[in-house]
Amino acid sequence: MATPKDRPKSFDEMASALDKSEARYSSLIQRAGYGLYRSSPEGRFLEANSILAAMLGYDDPAALLAVDIARDIYLDPDERDRLISRSPADGADWVDTRWKRRDGSPLNVRVWVAPHLSGDGRVEWWEGVVQDVTERQRHDELRRRSERMASIGTTLAGVAHELNNPLAAIMGFAQLLLRKPWPSEDRAALETINHEAIRSATIVKDLLAMARKRDHERRVLTDVNDVVGYIARTRRYALETAGVICRLSLDPALPPVFGDRAQLEQVILNLINNAEHALTDSDDATRARGHIQIRTHHDERDVIIDVEDDGPGVPDEMRAHIWDPFWTTKDEGEGTGLGLAVVHGIIADHGGTITLENTPGSGACFVIRLPIAKDNGRHAEAGHASRPLDVLVVDPGASDLLFVERFLTSRGHAVINAGSGELALRLATQGAFDAVVCDARLLGRDGKPVAASLREAPGCRDARFVLSVQSADDQHLPPMMPDAQVVARPYDVEELRRLIEGD
Repeated sequence: MATPKDRPKSFDEMASALDKSEARYSSLIQRAGYGLYRSSPEGRFLEANSILAAMLGYDDPAALLAVDIARDIYLDPDERDRLISRSPADGADWVDTRWKRRDGSPLNVRVWVAPHLSGDGRVEWWEGVVQDVTERQRHDELRRRSERMASIGTTLAGVAHELNNPLAAIMGFAQLLLRKPWPSEDRAALETINHEAIRSATIVKDLLAMARKRDHERRVLTDVNDVVGYIARTRRYALETAGVICRLSLDPALPPVFGDRAQLEQVILNLINNAEHALTDSDDATRARGHIQIRTHHDERDVIIDVEDDGPGVPDEMRAHIWDPFWTTKDEGEGTGLGLAVVHGIIADHGGTITLENTPGSGACFVIRLPIAKDNGRHAEAGHASRPLDVLVVDPGASDLLFVERFLTSRGHAVINAGSGELALRLATQGAFDAVVCDARLLGRDGKPVAASLREAPGCRDARFVLSVQSADDQHLPPMMPDAQVVARPYDVEELRRLIEGD
């Protein structure tokens, strides 16, 4: 009998080559982009690679050998039997199904399963390949959702002009009045008027924001806890009257976000209204335990807002449609179907995400993530301007001209309201102006934009130009004025101040 020393050198080389081949094969299996496994006919893992273990939330592939595939892996335990019940003669094919991770969170996967048969036709084991498609499906849904929203954007533009003019006057005078000292009850009433006018104007803007990204919005450091608290207080009486209890759990160390307060208020209001509808539209048993829980917390990157109710939840077949504009489960006349579409647009425009987490029959939980502010923003100054300016305002027909004049005068500026473009041009040849506020669409008799003509006038060549537009999505500049600033009406007094005074 030959000893190891007597074996030919070629035998050792063959064994070494075989070991290397097996090592390369094992490395390839472990580094494959797919989860690979072999399972018993009874539904136990026999082998699995590290990709599959990580996909399912396990640190070690060996830990998978102890799980029951149907019970612990499939979201619906009966789905495994349906998957392997196909005749082997049919050939294996990719199947979309839902699994769950070790922590119970759902996982959308594509699975390829094929049997290994013995000589007598019995299944000895099953071989499977798994691809995690959760993120891909989420991105595809976001793309489809964006396309659907873009398709309706142009149909909403006509709403802004009719509503912005009356809202401009309400907001403008409310903000001017708030600059004066008032008894606490009167100040609270004025603040409510201002808040609700801003919210109404924001609804108009948000209809357009569903399809178009706005680049000229002014955002500031915003305390999310304050936003949530304000909306909860304004809705508390109506909720309790309807038998719904709203509880808050707010993180006292919550960092600020950089955002539009009025828009974020609209988000919270819409989510609370939806939760209230789900609870009060349910049967008596559900209504008796109607609760809305709003929590705020944060991680290293995001401020997180959870708005949760214990209503009936959202069925799986409706989840793909809840973000669609004009889609609603409410009776005719009770809702427009714009609430969640507006919410999604606002959060996306703030660089955040909103997701629905729920199990049918046990309530719904909307989770909002907003980026933590990375800078301190800028705060408006109060009182008089650092130096008085001569300001020419050219905005014929606007209902907020008196408000603009009173506000700028209160800052110490000298203001002239020109009733027409022709008068503005004459004034610009007779005196010098430091700033010009002009309707961007105003045309002269020659068809040329008045703002462009004023830029060429002797008295306005060194002026700071602010062009007013009817909505945030109509902020095009005349071709000869790339240096002009743009402001959307209704005006925010501090934005207008900042643009005119050049802060």
